[in-house]
Amino acid sequence: MRLKDRVALITGAGSGIGEATAKRLASEGAAIVVVDLNEEGATRVASEIQAAGGRAQALRANIGNPPEIENMIKFAVDKFGELDILHNNAIRLYTGRVGEMTLEHWRKTVDVGLTAYWYATRCALEVMVARRKGAIVNTGSVSGLAADYGLGAYNAIKAGVINLTRATAIEYARKGIRCNAVCPGAILTPPILKTRRAMPDLASKSEQAIPMGRYGEPIEIANVVLFLASDEASYVNGTCIVADGGLMAHTGLPSVAGGGPDW
Repeated sequence: MRLKDRVALITGAGSGIGEATAKRLASEGAAIVVVDLNEEGATRVASEIQAAGGRAQALRANIGNPPEIENMIKFAVDKFGELDILHNNAIRLYTGRVGEMTLEHWRKTVDVGLTAYWYATRCALEVMVARRKGAIVNTGSVSGLAADYGLGAYNAIKAGVINLTRATAIEYARKGIRCNAVCPGAILTPPILKTRRAMPDLASKSEQAIPMGRYGEPIEIANVVLFLASDEASYVNGTCIVADGGLMAHTGLPSVAGGGPDW
């Protein structure tokens, strides 16, 4: 088992990528702190891990509130004795054009999707640096590498997460800490599934824009997080692994040879 006797804390672990990652890391021996604002979701995921023979504890937390971040790190140490892996994954998403978004929505997006990542990292480092070991994995996005229409706040926080990852990596590498990010493309998480049902035409166009012709599955991102958190990535630090079905590999321009991806 790649993560035997390690303790991992995952935010936004009550569904989607966080849920898949919690279960994947547990299957490799890690004890999991399942953190989510949705207490029902967190409890369900922790219970399913336990039923499969793993170790897990659920915790409801609003990571937009700094004291609750402090508490979740303390909770992990109190319950399992240490903290080896932090996966910053939770977000709060508001759509809207840059010139039309409200200040309240901008601030909430930044508070949960960037400030909370920094503060959770800061709190986790207090534990990890003392032990001179630890792995932090942040959920970035292809939306932090390029822009989307109507997602300006999300684009901004994910770009911030990517450079926060790099800054943390270079500053703490000689303290035994690695920090990396996974940058997913379009993944079948609850928000994407909701959009798919509400706007099937948009969903179809999105799938066609992906060279592989499909959305990704949460487990496909969880596998990347597992690699980055494990000793197999012992010399991987400060990097962002893109997992997007080839989306970012395409300029977006039409084929000069005619036809399309199904030629």
